[in-house]
Amino acid sequence: MLTISPQQLLLYLAQPERCLTLSLNNWQQIILLFREAKLLASLAAVLERHNLLVSLPEFAKRHLISSLVYADRQAQQIKFECRELQDTFIKAGIEPIYLKGAAYTLANTQNSRGRICNDLDVLVAKAELGASEALLKQHRWKTDKLNSYDERYYRKWSHEIPPMVHLLRGTVLDLHHNLYLPISGRAADMSIFFNLVIKTTSGATVLNPEAMVLHSIIHLFMNEETQSAMRDLWDLHLLISEFNSTDFWQKLHKLADSTGFNLELKYCLAALHHYLGPALDPMLRSYYEVNACNKLWVRNILIPALIPDHPLVCNWQHRWAKRLIYFRGHWLKMPTHILISHFVVKSFFGCRDALFGKYHFNSKGPD
Repeated sequence: MLTISPQQLLLYLAQPERCLTLSLNNWQQIILLFREAKLLASLAAVLERHNLLVSLPEFAKRHLISSLVYADRQAQQIKFECRELQDTFIKAGIEPIYLKGAAYTLANTQNSRGRICNDLDVLVAKAELGASEALLKQHRWKTDKLNSYDERYYRKWSHEIPPMVHLLRGTVLDLHHNLYLPISGRAADMSIFFNLVIKTTSGATVLNPEAMVLHSIIHLFMNEETQSAMRDLWDLHLLISEFNSTDFWQKLHKLADSTGFNLELKYCLAALHHYLGPALDPMLRSYYEVNACNKLWVRNILIPALIPDHPLVCNWQHRWAKRLIYFRGHWLKMPTHILISHFVVKSFFGCRDALFGKYHFNSKGPD
């Protein structure tokens, strides 16, 4: 039985001294939940930074140190892959912009240590998308064979091409030309974002503070998936804490207003206040309260859906919240008539593959 409130999970990251009072049973639960949320290495990094790792039970320490070793190794791989990509793109006269986890690692932001990534996210101008894809294919990146419908979905409606995988290293790359789907009618005006970039010490290009934070907000609060939501919310807390200034807030609000994502910013403030309120500076907490969105559905659906998808904390109410957010995410992505058609087609393919096998209609077969 869970003896830790789901609402308090992020407080163990924001106030790591709380970890010193955890029992072995508590630690077992914390490790399971934070691993599910992809936050275990982040917790280890926070505890190490506060010199608290040595004070923990050996059982907890082994798991935490192991997760941090894995995260540090992944950060090295990200830097290597980005150097390779940088050489490939720059020689062709294309300047890529690194997003999300890759950007955090390259920019060495406060949330980068211990941050786990599933793939590399790279943004290029839409006019350079074809040349970029061809260039990557010349350097041993490939896309898996998709059925004609999925291929059309990516090429016509999405903000990215199908994921690419390196033939030798197995690294997954998502090549973007926008921050959100054009078919949605809410795609970002990329002429704004391409002017909001900075260079890291390694020479890589990433979004500047307000653009980086807003993209993270868009990704979290307009997405249909919630598996990594708590990790992404922690990212936002650390990024905002790192960039926090009057100038930053003015620029962030201006950018959110000009690009049509002001409501998502309010959702973010509501979620941060809910999960991190006791750990926030009183002035920041007051600011979040005043500017947050307090709609009933935000309190009862959006915020509960952000918890880790684990039986220890996820009851039937949370599961329903996650389902509703899943359908909401798809509803935001495309007009209703296309959405209905999309669900019909995907349901057909799902039933077909369940009956005949995933590769029955695919002559290529599994790799």
